[in-house]
Amino acid sequence: MSLNRELIWMCKMLAGRGVKFWIDSGTLLGLTREGGIMEDDHDIDLSMWSDNEPLLEGIIPEVESRGYRVSIRNYRGLNFKYKFMPCFKESSLDIDISLFHREGDYAWCPQVYCMPYPISRKNPAYYLYALPRKAIQEIFIRKRRVVVNRWPWTTSYKIYTVWVPKKFFEETLWLGDEIPAPKAYQEYLTYRYGKWEIPQKDWFFIDDDGAIKHDSPETVIEKFKR
Repeated sequence: MSLNRELIWMCKMLAGRGVKFWIDSGTLLGLTREGGIMEDDHDIDLSMWSDNEPLLEGIIPEVESRGYRVSIRNYRGLNFKYKFMPCFKESSLDIDISLFHREGDYAWCPQVYCMPYPISRKNPAYYLYALPRKAIQEIFIRKRRVVVNRWPWTTSYKIYTVWVPKKFFEETLWLGDEIPAPKAYQEYLTYRYGKWEIPQKDWFFIDDDGAIKHDSPETVIEKFKR
Protein backbone atom coordinates (compact mmCIF):
# COMPACT_ATOMS: atom_id res chain seq x y z
CA MET A 1 0.00 0.00 0.00
CA SER A 2 1.52 3.32 -1.05
CA LEU A 3 1.54 6.40 1.16
CA ASN A 4 -1.23 8.90 0.53
CA ARG A 5 0.07 11.90 -1.41
CA GLU A 6 -2.11 14.38 0.48
CA LEU A 7 -0.64 13.09 3.76
CA ILE A 8 2.89 13.60 2.43
CA TRP A 9 2.02 17.08 1.12
CA MET A 10 0.56 18.17 4.46
CA CYS A 11 3.47 16.75 6.45
CA LYS A 12 6.00 18.52 4.24
CA MET A 13 4.15 21.82 4.52
CA LEU A 14 3.80 21.66 8.32
CA ALA A 15 7.43 20.64 8.77
CA GLY A 16 8.51 23.45 6.47
CA ARG A 17 6.68 25.95 8.68
CA GLY A 18 8.44 24.66 11.80
CA VAL A 19 5.34 23.02 13.30
CA LYS A 20 5.92 20.18 15.77
CA PHE A 21 3.28 17.59 14.89
CA TRP A 22 2.81 13.85 14.50
CA ILE A 23 0.53 11.35 12.80
CA ASP A 24 -2.05 9.96 15.18
CA SER A 25 -5.00 7.63 15.74
CA GLY A 26 -6.12 5.58 12.73
CA THR A 27 -3.45 7.04 10.44
CA LEU A 28 -0.66 5.95 12.77
CA LEU A 29 -2.30 2.55 13.19
CA GLY A 30 -2.66 2.10 9.42
CA LEU A 31 0.91 3.10 8.60
CA THR A 32 2.32 0.90 11.37
CA ARG A 33 0.22 -2.19 10.75
CA GLU A 34 -0.56 -2.01 7.03
CA GLY A 35 1.97 0.40 5.56
CA GLY A 36 -0.55 3.04 4.52
CA ILE A 37 -4.00 4.53 5.07
CA MET A 38 -6.52 1.81 5.97
CA GLU A 39 -9.13 1.13 3.31
CA ASP A 40 -12.08 1.94 5.57
CA ASP A 41 -10.56 5.16 6.96
CA HIS A 42 -12.28 8.43 6.11
CA ASP A 43 -9.66 10.92 7.25
CA ILE A 44 -6.00 11.60 7.85
CA ASP A 45 -5.28 12.12 11.55
CA LEU A 46 -2.56 14.52 12.67
CA SER A 47 -1.99 16.09 16.08
CA MET A 48 0.08 18.94 17.53
CA TRP A 49 0.42 21.03 20.65
CA SER A 50 -2.04 23.89 20.97
CA ASP A 51 0.75 26.47 21.21
CA ASN A 52 1.53 25.75 17.56
CA GLU A 53 -1.89 27.02 16.49
CA PRO A 54 -0.62 30.38 15.12
CA LEU A 55 1.66 28.44 12.76
CA LEU A 56 -1.26 26.22 11.77
CA GLU A 57 -3.43 29.25 11.00
CA GLY A 58 -0.67 30.48 8.70
CA ILE A 59 -1.08 27.55 6.32
CA ILE A 60 -4.83 28.03 5.79
CA PRO A 61 -4.50 30.16 2.60
CA GLU A 62 -2.29 27.49 1.01
CA VAL A 63 -4.65 24.71 2.10
CA GLU A 64 -7.62 26.56 0.60
CA SER A 65 -5.73 27.25 -2.62
CA ARG A 66 -5.18 23.51 -3.00
CA GLY A 67 -8.95 22.97 -2.95
CA TYR A 68 -9.80 22.28 0.69
CA ARG A 69 -12.65 23.75 2.68
CA VAL A 70 -11.66 24.65 6.24
CA SER A 71 -13.77 24.12 9.36
CA ILE A 72 -12.59 24.83 12.91
CA ARG A 73 -14.03 23.16 16.02
CA ASN A 74 -14.08 25.22 19.23
CA TYR A 75 -14.91 24.20 22.80
CA ARG A 76 -15.35 26.87 25.49
CA GLY A 77 -13.09 29.34 23.73
CA LEU A 78 -10.40 26.84 22.70
CA ASN A 79 -9.95 25.69 19.13
CA PHE A 80 -9.32 21.96 19.29
CA LYS A 81 -9.59 20.66 15.73
CA TYR A 82 -8.92 22.03 12.26
CA LYS A 83 -10.75 20.02 9.63
CA PHE A 84 -9.63 20.32 5.99
CA MET A 85 -12.19 18.83 3.61
CA PRO A 86 -11.24 18.24 -0.05
CA CYS A 87 -13.43 19.75 -2.75
CA PHE A 88 -11.65 17.91 -5.58
CA LYS A 89 -12.12 14.42 -6.97
CA GLU A 90 -8.54 13.24 -6.45
CA SER A 91 -9.06 12.79 -2.70
CA SER A 92 -11.93 11.61 -0.51
CA LEU A 93 -10.05 11.93 2.78
CA ASP A 94 -10.48 14.83 5.18
CA ILE A 95 -7.37 16.00 7.01
CA ASP A 96 -8.09 16.38 10.73
CA ILE A 97 -5.54 18.17 12.91
CA SER A 98 -6.17 17.91 16.67
CA LEU A 99 -4.71 20.44 19.11
CA PHE A 100 -3.59 19.00 22.45
CA HIS A 101 -3.26 20.89 25.73
CA ARG A 102 -1.09 19.91 28.69
CA GLU A 103 -2.36 19.10 32.18
CA GLY A 104 0.28 17.75 34.54
CA ASP A 105 1.66 14.55 33.03
CA TYR A 106 -1.18 14.31 30.53
CA ALA A 107 -2.23 15.77 27.19
CA TRP A 108 -5.90 16.29 26.40
CA CYS A 109 -8.14 17.28 23.55
CA PRO A 110 -11.96 17.45 23.31
CA GLN A 111 -13.61 14.69 21.28
CA VAL A 112 -16.96 15.27 19.58
CA TYR A 113 -19.30 12.31 19.24
CA CYS A 114 -22.59 12.31 17.34
CA MET A 115 -25.12 10.78 19.72
CA PRO A 116 -27.16 7.83 18.36
CA TYR A 117 -30.85 8.24 17.70
CA PRO A 118 -32.94 7.32 20.74
CA ILE A 119 -35.61 5.56 18.68
CA SER A 120 -35.50 2.74 16.14
CA ARG A 121 -35.94 3.14 12.39
CA LYS A 122 -39.00 0.90 12.77
CA ASN A 123 -40.72 3.57 14.83
CA PRO A 124 -43.03 5.78 12.65
CA ALA A 125 -41.70 8.86 14.45
CA TYR A 126 -38.09 8.07 13.51
CA TYR A 127 -37.88 10.42 10.53
CA LEU A 128 -39.53 13.29 12.40
CA TYR A 129 -36.59 13.06 14.76
CA ALA A 130 -33.90 12.08 12.26
CA LEU A 131 -34.41 14.72 9.57
CA PRO A 132 -33.74 17.76 11.82
CA ARG A 133 -30.71 15.96 13.24
CA LYS A 134 -29.43 15.26 9.74
CA ALA A 135 -29.81 18.93 8.82
CA ILE A 136 -27.85 19.97 11.91
CA GLN A 137 -25.09 17.49 11.06
CA GLU A 138 -24.79 18.82 7.50
CA ILE A 139 -24.45 22.38 8.79
CA PHE A 140 -21.95 21.19 11.40
CA ILE A 141 -19.74 19.70 8.70
CA ARG A 142 -19.84 22.74 6.44
CA LYS A 143 -19.73 25.64 8.90
CA ARG A 144 -16.47 27.58 9.04
CA ARG A 145 -16.35 27.74 12.84
CA VAL A 146 -18.38 25.58 15.19
CA VAL A 147 -18.58 26.18 18.94
CA VAL A 148 -19.56 22.66 19.95
CA ASN A 149 -20.77 23.50 23.47
CA ARG A 150 -23.55 25.77 22.13
CA TRP A 151 -27.00 25.15 20.70
CA PRO A 152 -27.91 23.65 18.25
CA TRP A 153 -24.82 21.43 18.23
CA THR A 154 -25.51 20.25 21.78
CA THR A 155 -28.74 18.62 20.58
CA SER A 156 -26.79 16.18 18.42
CA TYR A 157 -23.27 16.01 19.77
CA LYS A 158 -21.68 15.01 23.06
CA ILE A 159 -18.24 16.07 24.24
CA TYR A 160 -15.79 13.46 25.47
CA THR A 161 -12.06 13.82 26.10
CA VAL A 162 -8.96 12.29 24.56
CA TRP A 163 -6.61 11.83 27.54
CA VAL A 164 -3.06 10.66 26.86
CA PRO A 165 0.14 10.50 28.94
CA LYS A 166 2.07 13.42 27.47
CA LYS A 167 5.29 11.39 27.41
CA PHE A 168 4.04 9.86 24.18
CA PHE A 169 4.02 13.26 22.45
CA GLU A 170 7.19 14.82 23.85
CA GLU A 171 9.50 13.07 21.39
CA THR A 172 8.89 12.09 17.79
CA LEU A 173 10.73 10.13 15.14
CA TRP A 174 10.44 10.02 11.38
CA LEU A 175 8.73 7.14 9.61
CA GLY A 176 10.63 7.19 6.37
CA ASP A 177 11.87 10.66 5.46
CA GLU A 178 8.62 12.61 5.61
CA ILE A 179 6.20 11.50 8.34
CA PRO A 180 6.70 12.15 12.08
CA ALA A 181 5.23 9.80 14.68
CA PRO A 182 5.41 9.49 18.47
CA LYS A 183 8.82 8.01 19.30
CA ALA A 184 7.34 5.17 21.39
CA TYR A 185 4.59 4.67 18.81
CA GLN A 186 4.10 0.96 19.41
CA GLU A 187 3.61 1.52 23.14
CA TYR A 188 1.28 4.39 22.31
CA LEU A 189 -0.77 2.19 19.96
CA THR A 190 -1.08 -0.39 22.74
CA TYR A 191 -2.40 2.34 25.06
CA ARG A 192 -4.99 3.33 22.48
CA TYR A 193 -5.92 0.05 20.79
CA GLY A 194 -4.73 -2.82 22.95
CA LYS A 195 -3.69 -5.67 20.62
CA TRP A 196 -3.29 -3.33 17.68
CA GLU A 197 -1.33 -5.79 15.54
CA ILE A 198 -4.53 -7.71 14.76
CA PRO A 199 -7.60 -5.97 13.24
CA GLN A 200 -10.49 -6.10 15.69
CA LYS A 201 -13.97 -6.87 14.40
CA ASP A 202 -16.70 -4.44 15.53
CA TRP A 203 -14.15 -2.11 17.13
CA PHE A 204 -15.83 1.20 18.05
CA PHE A 205 -13.67 4.16 18.96
CA ILE A 206 -15.90 5.68 21.65
CA ASP A 207 -16.09 2.44 23.63
CA ASP A 208 -12.83 0.72 22.70
CA ASP A 209 -10.22 3.48 22.41
CA GLY A 210 -8.24 3.45 25.66
CA ALA A 211 -7.55 7.20 25.42
CA ILE A 212 -11.18 8.35 25.33
CA LYS A 213 -12.77 9.38 28.61
CA HIS A 214 -16.57 9.59 28.72
CA ASP A 215 -16.56 13.00 30.38
CA SER A 216 -16.00 16.60 29.32
CA PRO A 217 -12.44 17.98 29.58
CA GLU A 218 -13.20 20.03 32.70
CA THR A 219 -14.65 16.96 34.45
CA VAL A 220 -11.67 14.80 33.50
CA ILE A 221 -9.21 17.47 34.67
CA GLU A 222 -11.09 17.95 37.93
CA LYS A 223 -10.96 14.21 38.62
CA PHE A 224 -7.25 14.18 37.79
CA LYS A 225 -6.49 16.96 40.28
CA ARG A 226 -8.22 15.26 43.20
